[in-house]
Amino acid sequence: MKRSLLVVLLSLIGCADQAPQGPNVVLISIDSVRADHLGAYGYRPAYAPEVLITPNIDSLAAEGVTFEQAWATSSWTLPSHMALMTGLADLSHAVIDDTFKLDPLRRTIAESFQAAGYTTAGYYSGPYLDPKYGFSRGFSEYKSAMMSPDELAKNMQRMKDDRVKRGQAPPTQTDMKAFRDRVSHWDITSPRVNAFALNFLKKQANSPFFLFVHYFDAHYDHIPDAAQKGLAQKFDPHYVGNFSGENWFFNPQVRSPQPPFSRRISDRDLGHVKAMYDAEIHWVDAHVGQIIQELKDQGQWENTVIALVSDHGDEFFEHGSIGHRSTLYTELLHAALIIRAPGTTLPGERKTESVALYDVAPTLLDLTECPPISESDGRSLKSTFLGKPASSPGSFGFIFTGTADGPQIQECWRDEQFTVIRPFQISRKGSSAQGIALTPSSVRALQIFDRKVDPREENPLPLDDPRRVSVLNRYKADFLQAQKKRQSRLQSPMSQRYSPAMTTEELATLAELGYVDGDLGKDGQVKTPPLLPLPVPGKL
Repeated sequence: MKRSLLVVLLSLIGCADQAPQGPNVVLISIDSVRADHLGAYGYRPAYAPEVLITPNIDSLAAEGVTFEQAWATSSWTLPSHMALMTGLADLSHAVIDDTFKLDPLRRTIAESFQAAGYTTAGYYSGPYLDPKYGFSRGFSEYKSAMMSPDELAKNMQRMKDDRVKRGQAPPTQTDMKAFRDRVSHWDITSPRVNAFALNFLKKQANSPFFLFVHYFDAHYDHIPDAAQKGLAQKFDPHYVGNFSGENWFFNPQVRSPQPPFSRRISDRDLGHVKAMYDAEIHWVDAHVGQIIQELKDQGQWENTVIALVSDHGDEFFEHGSIGHRSTLYTELLHAALIIRAPGTTLPGERKTESVALYDVAPTLLDLTECPPISESDGRSLKSTFLGKPASSPGSFGFIFTGTADGPQIQECWRDEQFTVIRPFQISRKGSSAQGIALTPSSVRALQIFDRKVDPREENPLPLDDPRRVSVLNRYKADFLQAQKKRQSRLQSPMSQRYSPAMTTEELATLAELGYVDGDLGKDGQVKTPPLLPLPVPGKL
């Protein structure tokens, strides 16, 4: 352990002494955006087909490479972004739940660029990009564009006062923290993100930089007119109903409030909500355009590599539900990935091979000739730009989340044609205080989809389909290779891999409102079981 840490330290010192070289890098992440709702992926708004939903992203795609089969690693923000920033699949970076943070032994793309002499900055606008999870590592400046603590405290106080006036019990600390999370659903953050990012770009002159920007405004609630008046009408000009996108995920008019959920919203009202979702994507696209224009104004455009990604999608009842952080089907994991690298990528190229978000970090480091993250699960895609595609392993996804029916634990794998979704259940016999053991689910069956004939993943192959054997063999081979690599890595003690239950900012806000946290352990960490062990292929 000591020797490996010494080697890493010496390599960082050596990189820092090198003269900075290579182009600038801008990594743009858009939260909750389905690839099939972007113009670059062939989408046209249902009620306003003449409106270009993403003209700036489309122009970026026209100058770069669009990956038609890019896959997120999970259907929610935290693990998917950690994969993006580390080049590691979810079971490798191990931040599969918000009680964990990145292992100190792992390395981020920002740390790699910083070690190579780059100026680094990141600006985020959603709660799951908080520094407490390890995202700030390697950034000289890493700032939140969410609502300020003072404004948040005022909103919390109003909520507290309203409950007292109605004769209800004062909100608990848990209520207050939940309210803080809900604020992010209606806060408008893209202008603040750009205020930080544009100010950063104006100051860059001589040294290359790595800039990360994260946009959250397409995330539900779907309230585009709060961002810009008239946006909803622009994308649904003939709507005569009165359905609002506020409180979208929790609205009992959308679906029944308790499982098993049943849909209540009409087709036309659902179409209107999708139109408002489109309007929010359009709003974010305009802010992407401002970043592009600033790079051009500063004379940096031809010396900047740009990667634009989405971290996951959103469901609108394709598989019986809404929102995300629920399943691993295509509407949630099919991600946007567009890369423009002057001198390397050919304008307007489209690639159909299966790639993952954990391929992005290795690719950006390779394009700038910076040292790679040696333990990465991902691979550089640079060779595909040069017309020399390497063998393409399948892309892995994973989800571990709580539901009304108990823990939801699934793994998925996709190649260019097929999808495998494998559910697990917790084994009471195999689990102990030291870890949780998994077995294949006895309630939900493993599913295989042929996306060439079933792109929406609605009709799994029957058990007697002869293709199942070859697909499962390819999946198993990729799984075993990935598992072998994971098991070869050193890991820090569990005590160093828990995230704080609350950020310093959250604790200060609650303290200002008269709450004293009582849910933390003496060391400020949530007391939870260790990470899930790796699933064993067993009987596929």
